[in-house]
Amino acid sequence: MRYGSAALVLLVAVALLLAPAALAQTPPPGAIFDLSATPQFPAGGVLSGYQLFSASFVADNPTEFVSFAFREVPAFFAFDNASVIQSGSSTNLLSDPGFETATDGQNCNHNNSLGCPPGWNAWIQPVDVSAIGQVASNTNPYGCPPNGAFAGNEFWCDGSVQGYDAVYQQLSGLSVGSTYNIGWELGDNSGSPINNPNIDMLVYAGDNIPVGTVPIGPTPEPSSILLLASVLPGLAGFGALRRRRGRK
Repeated sequence: MRYGSAALVLLVAVALLLAPAALAQTPPPGAIFDLSATPQFPAGGVLSGYQLFSASFVADNPTEFVSFAFREVPAFFAFDNASVIQSGSSTNLLSDPGFETATDGQNCNHNNSLGCPPGWNAWIQPVDVSAIGQVASNTNPYGCPPNGAFAGNEFWCDGSVQGYDAVYQQLSGLSVGSTYNIGWELGDNSGSPINNPNIDMLVYAGDNIPVGTVPIGPTPEPSSILLLASVLPGLAGFGALRRRRGRK
């Protein structure tokens, strides 16, 4: 799904005026992959240790944003070894796909000042004012045990309980009309059935980050996203609500 700049701003403005409770249970539109809709999970299947998942998209622009989004109530997803590879090629276009050069705790400054994992950025739904995902490791696994890194030592551990949050990369130099295959390893430690809205993971590929989301961290985004500052002046108030979520 693609949006022009003016339409994007209008749609985001409408989305952000919705009740927070609705946003907390509704993922952004336009996903190309929905974990709860895959063949093994609509009947209530449980994901535990890592499994390999895949999706694909056809580039309609030389620049595309590929996002991996999460919501997990009440536990944590473990995400590692992501890839975006043009059909017929073997080159992974993602930077640091396994977070191996990242620092434990990095989450694009959502509730700390550690910055973004190298090569990655993050977005959230505005209702997501508490804890989101962060870089974890086998040494400091956050809330993800018994899952650790699929390979190496670092990975992304995500237990967002309000809105969906995501890590994403902006890919440039793509061949318009070509198919790009996305792959990633995913585990979950809830022991509960995958379901939307409470325990679900989605993938997006588009000309911008998804409608109804806001980027966090130091990296500037396209002007169509930055225009939100003019149409949603109250958005900054969400920052004052940020707090770290406790876990049992």
